Amino acid sequence: MTEASVSRHDSYGASVERRVTNIDADQVRANMFSDAGVVESRRVVLTLTKADEIEATVEWLEERYSDDPSFTIEDCGTFYRIDCEEGFEIDAYEISELLGRPFSVYDLLVNVSTTIGRAYVDGDIFAITTDLIGWERELPR
Repeated sequence: MTEASVSRHDSYGASVERRVTNIDADQVRANMFSDAGVVESRRVVLTLTKADEIEATVEWLEERYSDDPSFTIEDCGTFYRIDCEEGFEIDAYEISELLGRPFSVYDLLVNVSTTIGRAYVDGDIFAITTDLIGWERELPR
């Protein structure tokens, strides 16, 4: 084992140790087993890693959902967190029109980092919803 790998391992262990020593195990246990631990929500979340195409997508989303007070976009440095009640859709065809070049829903999916909700693709549309697909909403094509 080289000296560099040992020091990397030691610094990693020290980092973990710093985070763990400040945790109150009794409080964590109390939070896990309390009735307030899980709260039902009808919110969906999508995180997109930043890229030129995603900048255009974010601008399109801001305009498209400007009248929805539950719709928020947070710039988190290397990614965007998009948050909304019930759900929203991204039309890749409209994004390609903004970009002036081809942009498919699969190009969008390359930058999808995290979803909270039910995400699906229907043609050129990427959608994320809280609906039970097939029960509360018709199945996509």
